[in-house]
Parts: sequence; C-alpha cells; structure tokens
Amino acid sequence: DSNILHVGDRVVVPFILSCGQCHYCSANVQRPTVCQRQQQPGFTYWGSFAEYVAVPWASRNVCPLPNKVTFIQAAALGCRFTTAYRAIVQQGKLGELLIAATRTTTTT
Repeated sequence: DSNILHVGDRVVVPFILSCGQCHYCSANVQRPTVCQRQQQPGFTYWGSFAEYVAVPWASRNVCPLPNKVTFIQAAALGCRFTTAYRAIVQQGKLGELLIAATRTTTTT
C-alpha cells in the first residue's frame, strides 16, 4: 500500500487537524478547516516544536513530503497557505473580485 508511512519518512502535517467524521468533514460539505473536533499542534496539545509527536487522526492528517520540497518550504505551507487557499478557492469572494478586476483592466 503506497499510503503506508514508515519510521524516518519525511512528512508534513496541516496546521488544523481534522477528524474526518463531523458534519464539516463529511463528503457533502468538505470543509476540514472548520472541523468541529479540530486539533492544532502547539495550541490544543503539546508538540509544534517537538522532534516526535503523536498526530490525531494520522491516516487523514499526515502527508508524505516529496524529496524536492525542503523542510523550510514545507513550513511555509502551514496556516499561511491554508488561509490564502480558503479565501480564494473555498470562499471564492476574493477570487471573484480578482477575476472581475482582471476583466476590467484587460477590457480598457
């Protein structure tokens, strides 16, 4: 199974750990960033600077880190990327504004 991780594998964990079972994590809603049972390493439990840490719902939240991505690059993907992604893709309001602005500037 290619989804199995091994000791020593390079991995990344999102800033917000989702349960995969609540209303917001369900297939119909797919909004894990607002999970009703979310956990946040360093906020809701110890571990954001630990060498080893237990990750709740690991099969859902631990992702392999490709060798091409450095740990510094991976660190930048945390809440900064999630916040921008959610604003543009999930909420769409900023994305719609940018599309409208682009159309206005390209048509004049």
